[in-house]
Amino acid sequence: MTTIEYGFVFPDRRGSNPEGPNDPTQKLFTNLNPIAALVREALQNSTDNPGKHADGPIRVVFELEAMSTKDIPDVGGLSEHVEAVVKQTTELMGHKKMVTASNFLKKQTLPVLRYSDYHTTGLQGNENEDYSQITRATLGGTGISLDDGRGSGGAGGVGSIVGISASDVCTVLYSSIPEDTHESVFTGYARYASHTLNGAKFQAGGSFKKLNNKNTEYLRPAPKIGPFSERTEPGTDMFILGYRWAQEDPELKDLRDHIIDNFMVKIAKGHLVVEGIAYGKKHWVLDADTLPGYTRKSQKAHAFYQALQDPDPVEKIIKNVGMVRLYINMDDSLDAKLHTITMRAPLMKIDTFKHNVITAKYAAILICDSPEGNKYLRQLEPPAHDKWDVEDGPADGKKVIKDLKRFVRDALTKKVTAEVGEKVEIKGLPRFLPMTSVTAGTGGKPSGDVPKHDETGPETESSTVSGMPIQQKPTVTTTIIRPPIAGVYEKFGDEKKPKEKGEVTEDKESSLIQKQDISFRSWSSSNQCNDSSITALAITADKTKTGDLKLVALGPEGKPEKSFSLSISRAVLHCSEQLVDIEFSGNILKNLTLKGGQRTRIDIYMPAGERYRLGVA
Repeated sequence: MTTIEYGFVFPDRRGSNPEGPNDPTQKLFTNLNPIAALVREALQNSTDNPGKHADGPIRVVFELEAMSTKDIPDVGGLSEHVEAVVKQTTELMGHKKMVTASNFLKKQTLPVLRYSDYHTTGLQGNENEDYSQITRATLGGTGISLDDGRGSGGAGGVGSIVGISASDVCTVLYSSIPEDTHESVFTGYARYASHTLNGAKFQAGGSFKKLNNKNTEYLRPAPKIGPFSERTEPGTDMFILGYRWAQEDPELKDLRDHIIDNFMVKIAKGHLVVEGIAYGKKHWVLDADTLPGYTRKSQKAHAFYQALQDPDPVEKIIKNVGMVRLYINMDDSLDAKLHTITMRAPLMKIDTFKHNVITAKYAAILICDSPEGNKYLRQLEPPAHDKWDVEDGPADGKKVIKDLKRFVRDALTKKVTAEVGEKVEIKGLPRFLPMTSVTAGTGGKPSGDVPKHDETGPETESSTVSGMPIQQKPTVTTTIIRPPIAGVYEKFGDEKKPKEKGEVTEDKESSLIQKQDISFRSWSSSNQCNDSSITALAITADKTKTGDLKLVALGPEGKPEKSFSLSISRAVLHCSEQLVDIEFSGNILKNLTLKGGQRTRIDIYMPAGERYRLGVA
């Protein structure tokens, strides 16, 4: 693509300090994965500017294409400046990056990633207004972030930097249709190093605009860029020339996973839709409907998605930030604790709260999206939006974050007590423990030499122990939990029949809820009545399921004892504030309805002293 009146203009360096190839402002994102930095800043800029007349969620498209180098506007002028930089930075750090940029501009084609947003305002304002949207977006206006009264996501005005850092040509192009004028505008920004060309000294950064003009004037209307379609509605396109990860991530799957990691809540709530297209093929769409399927590919992502399904989040009003909500997913099948991710109204992940005092495995989400809380917490965000920085924020910021952490800790502690029974796993210990069998004829009831659930023993007796909540110097009181051992059977033909008379025979298995369709946990719960013990179940179905649920006792090493009959005396469903009795027969809970994505709590009553690990047959 060629233009006569427009091109890349690098300002005169007279009176300004020299700048090297390494842009110091990019170090703001050193704690973030570079792809994560790109998606966080780009999506945040879009979600900060919803269109006034938009009739749906903000939609974003990442599109990767091979583009002819000659289609880069003013590629000849840009190459001249790059070559000058290469020659004059041979002994400086960052020189290799300049060589890479030069080599890409010499190729016939290069990969280009276009980022497009829809249902947004577009880049509004005049290019000669210092603080307009178009000036901040295209000139790397570091430190310029306007206070619009809404507490938008931007906190440091450095969003444009990540586009440059993702480009092997160190150049991005912009095409935008502002919502207020509907007149398309085109510009670009390149950042190299201070250099001398044809006897003149130039600054490191240059923008695409009208040549030989004292005032900045961008190209209107915007031209078509390479193989990409022209924009026809309000919003903005950002073209990253020489997309740095095109070869490693040709289907943009890594980029998609970072979007899920940082914007899961916004997508789940239907406020954001993101598409990934590479070389003419649509590879994926992230929206509220498809999100669950993608999260299942990652234990971590799915754990946080399950937390978001918590039907009863813990709420509290905290000074300076108003109402906050904590969504919790307790899941002992996780490889490790995932802690608590935190966010404000833009619903982008910011910081992670870690509470080592909580021994259970969990994933939790803390959301503070009240107007006052959103505006307050915005002051605590550094430019990279990756933590709550109490040093540079309001004077009482440290106390506010401390209050938030205390709220999370207390809520988690209460949840652990209610759902997990404060069990502490002593890893590897079962290998050194003797097995104690249950004698035949007891119907599964532990023999006399097995301690009851309220008797104590040394910590080394069991791999699963119960006690008081762990403090800084914990003292744990333990009780033994024995695995079930099946009774003795006589063989009649090809069937196994129990010797004992009066043992319940299970109904014919029909319309059973399958174990692969649900998430299931069990633990021992406290009971004020000494005549029975309670085993609590937490069941979550991927989709709404109706039918019977067959329980199975787990023996040594978690293997199911399929022939073991549980001595269930009562089964109770927790429904709001009420307890509803469930029909059961043998090991089967009858006529259950499990709502998709919601956790169902059921208590199983058995004779005192009987405590088994349970699973689903």
